[in-house]
Amino acid sequence: MARGFSPSRFDIPIWFMAKGDFIGLPVATLTSLRDKYVTCLEAIAVAGASYSIAGRSFSRANLGEVRETIAELTLAIQSASGTRIRTTYANFS
Repeated sequence: MARGFSPSRFDIPIWFMAKGDFIGLPVATLTSLRDKYVTCLEAIAVAGASYSIAGRSFSRANLGEVRETIAELTLAIQSASGTRIRTTYANFS
């Protein structure tokens, strides 16, 4: 999966800024949820349609939110399966 970038001036990858709201959920739940959000992203980006997950509607205006949620779910899946690589950055400014 390609990693997207935030719109910040520093181009910090969104996976770096993930909040971790999904950490601790079972991998099967995380994978199912990520699949739903990927389908949502495809429906919005390709067809221009709106999409609903668990009663919540998404449209083109929510593309960034959907992408960030996919990144957070991927982070949680990697964390749960032990495949996440942790990187520490130093800031000396």
